[in-house]
Amino acid sequence: MTDNTRFTCLIGVLLLTTADLRLASHEHPVPPRSDFSAFPTHILAWSGKDLPELGAQVKQVLAADNYVFRTYRDDATGANADLFIAYYGSQRSGDALHSPKNCLPGAGWEPVSAEIIQVPSLAVAGSSFKANHYVIEKSGVQQDVLYWYQAHGRIFANEYMGKIYLAWDGVTKGRTDGALIRITARRTPENPKSFQEILAFAQALSPTLPQFLPN
Repeated sequence: MTDNTRFTCLIGVLLLTTADLRLASHEHPVPPRSDFSAFPTHILAWSGKDLPELGAQVKQVLAADNYVFRTYRDDATGANADLFIAYYGSQRSGDALHSPKNCLPGAGWEPVSAEIIQVPSLAVAGSSFKANHYVIEKSGVQQDVLYWYQAHGRIFANEYMGKIYLAWDGVTKGRTDGALIRITARRTPENPKSFQEILAFAQALSPTLPQFLPN
């Protein structure tokens, strides 16, 4: 961790503590949002179906207020992408979004490569947003992982900046809601285009998210 990152984290913790004290005595209204039970099973050319429900222990650790866990398939190309979104109606310094960067090694997955990329968005013409792209490996199996965070109209890849945003919005807006969006696909010699596939799905997904993740 660099000195700049440590400094950013320190500021985030201090601001988040301030936000905790303020929010302890103030309501934090969140605009209406649709529950993930209404999340579409068809997104452009992609058709989805629910994956098995998370176990009780995983849910307890995740501590999300609402989540969707589903696999999608592009009916035209046969591409596949697994989608996971965890939404939190409010967060505190000890109960915030879990970074896949920290969680994946705990599940036995090791990073092979990591980068931050720009994802073209269909939500606003000509726009794009930053997301993390990881290649991870476990027992010889590799996956492409694309993930980012959304909160109050912001889309960002850096979890440390997310702490700053969280604290600032907690103090200025009285809101600490937010979400993690993660898309994965298995990488095999037979499927060398897994990264392009999840990138295409992320682009197709972008206009759907604001209904479920309020600005």
